[in-house]
Amino acid sequence: MKQPVTPGSARHVLFDLDGTLVDTRAAVEACYTRVFAEHLTTPFPPPGLPADVFAMRPREVFGLVAPGEADHLYEAYQLGYPDCASFVKVFSGAAELIAALRAAGRVPSLVTNKGKERTIIDLAVAGIDPADFAAIVTAEDTTERKPHPAPILLGLSRACAEPEEAVYVGDGPQDIEAARAAGLACFAVTYGFYSRELLAAHKPSLLVDTIPALSEALSVTLGQSTA
Repeated sequence: MKQPVTPGSARHVLFDLDGTLVDTRAAVEACYTRVFAEHLTTPFPPPGLPADVFAMRPREVFGLVAPGEADHLYEAYQLGYPDCASFVKVFSGAAELIAALRAAGRVPSLVTNKGKERTIIDLAVAGIDPADFAAIVTAEDTTERKPHPAPILLGLSRACAEPEEAVYVGDGPQDIEAARAAGLACFAVTYGFYSRELLAAHKPSLLVDTIPALSEALSVTLGQSTA
């Protein structure tokens, strides 16, 4: 009799990026600070921005603070981000986890609300080859963003995967809700931007505190490689 697929043994593992594989908050803040200083002559963050400004897309932020200059400011942000990439923090074991999944015959993919250009920069800092992912979905690919399921559903389609053979890994309530709406189990990591208590309230399939614990939950061993 065929054994049922559990989230930990799912063939397809779809990952969030920021707060899950890397932490770009310092890089994003440095880039905003530079753009605000050079083009708006005001410090970042200015009064009145929402508390979740780091969850917003840059174009939205600039649309709030300077609607008539949003396109120009966004272009400046895009041009400046590579200079701020040195502030990106890589969660220890992230690249090894992707390699271990591939070595075990599993299929990792990436589904993020972040723009493609900055996603590629962040992956380079993390030492992860974009080719290691069967599918990459970024902000340009869907009008909707997580917690809407559209990005994850597109990731499944591009990876030729069904929801029942996949698990999503993310660090925020929006990841849990998007995965649930797409029909996937979700492993929520507590080392990202959100507290264990907040994540638990959204009832993920599993809460994990470290990448080694995530590796164990996904039934792979860190240090495994395709070499």
